[in-house]
Amino acid sequence: MQALSIPLRNTTSRYGLVSQLFHWLIVGLILFQYTWAWRIDQAEGIRVRFELVTQHKTIGMLVLGLAVLRLLWRLFNRPPALPSAMRGWEQVAAKAGHWALYGLIFAVPLSGWLYSSAAGYADFWWGPVSFPSLVEANESLEDRMQLVHQGLAISLGVMALIHALAALRHHFINKDDVLKRMLPIWRSKD
Repeated sequence: MQALSIPLRNTTSRYGLVSQLFHWLIVGLILFQYTWAWRIDQAEGIRVRFELVTQHKTIGMLVLGLAVLRLLWRLFNRPPALPSAMRGWEQVAAKAGHWALYGLIFAVPLSGWLYSSAAGYADFWWGPVSFPSLVEANESLEDRMQLVHQGLAISLGVMALIHALAALRHHFINKDDVLKRMLPIWRSKD
């Protein structure tokens, strides 16, 4: 393995350290969220469920904040171009898939915030900071937003799985550098 050498900004052939950190931190937190949602469903006792839900909402708001920062970084720090060997439909699918992932990474926590607001509970950050309710408490809206939040979370999981499988296809079948350019273990060609 070659020495670790990652520029902060994206280059023409790979993602820079900042983009990689945003990517993998958000991936890790989202995986953690799925685990936490499962734990909430399995928990017994209102106190335990309340603690887990509060932690789930807090992590969700962290994901939302990181997603905003990641999008701002991306707007001012263009990603590397897709490989020229990719067919036109693959490039369209890759771009559409990335923007769908971005949309879902924003939509899932926002729908959770709406769900929590409709349930009449404020979202709490670690410590004294609280987020305002987006809507008045409304049981009917709460039920609808629960379904929306769960549907969006499932959609995010499916899109993330497709994204991961596509990256693995590039690495093991196409044998190109698409996956390597998001991993910090290979030296950049630039």
